[in-house]
Amino acid sequence: MSSPKAESLMAAALRYGQQDLGVLAVANAPNGPPFSQGDFVVFKSIAEQSAFALYNAIIYSMANEKKRLDHDLEIARDIQRILLPADAPAINGFQISGINVPARQVSGDYFDYIRVDDERLGVAIADVSGKGVPASLIMAICRSVLRTEAARNPSPADVLRKVNRQLYPDIKEDMFISMAYLILDHEHNGVTLARAGHDAPLLYKRRAKTVTPVKSPGMVVGIDSGNVFDRLTSDFAVALERDDCLVLYTDGVTEALNSEGDEFGLDRMAQSVRGSATGGAPAIVKKVIEDVRTFTGANPQNDDITLIAIHKT
Repeated sequence: MSSPKAESLMAAALRYGQQDLGVLAVANAPNGPPFSQGDFVVFKSIAEQSAFALYNAIIYSMANEKKRLDHDLEIARDIQRILLPADAPAINGFQISGINVPARQVSGDYFDYIRVDDERLGVAIADVSGKGVPASLIMAICRSVLRTEAARNPSPADVLRKVNRQLYPDIKEDMFISMAYLILDHEHNGVTLARAGHDAPLLYKRRAKTVTPVKSPGMVVGIDSGNVFDRLTSDFAVALERDDCLVLYTDGVTEALNSEGDEFGLDRMAQSVRGSATGGAPAIVKKVIEDVRTFTGANPQNDDITLIAIHKT
């Protein structure tokens, strides 16, 4: 059985400006008369109007999507602004300075100061994978759980284990949290650190004038339900003498890019710390941020920058 065939066909590309949007095609009825020149003129007009209407619909859709994303971005900024501490608390024997420099696309950087008891202060830094509202919400949950578990718990590793167990069910497969949590103990003049896959803190030793990473073991929060995480996460004592410094940071510092696509890197950061450590914690933060900005120049900031400096007094 043969199907009826059209005697003539008109087709036109739907193009607006330099954008190809589709194709409009019309076939005459089976056994009908062929299209006339007048039909072609009308068809051409319809094609032009269709391209214009389709282009406007696409632009309108893109504008609405941008508006929604801007709204989500503002929500994420508000969440981050509320959760981050305004000032570092005072603790005998230590000077602390911290800063968060948000990028245009808000990510999940987080830092916090937690009063463990009268003599001990917890310092946390974290980076939630992803950006926008989802990362900010995970950050908010993480902050709440961390503060609850840190109260009167002298073991940073135990705190991180409990945080991981509580957050694991709520973190999607494509998300995770890198964290470092330490406790400053004035009474025993010490620092105890636990690291959950976060960038290794930098330790400045005044006598030797050296800057070295503190590579304590650990894996990121949210990818293991508990057993492997618990086994890999442990407390690590960091010896600090007078005028030594410990610097915590997120990868927004070391991965900041210049116009050639080069990263700021760990070596440049170590130089910044070494060159400013004698000025104390605020001087370190100021110097690192200045050096990153000088290095990146006009290149836009592509990730949040979070930095905490701790100076032993």
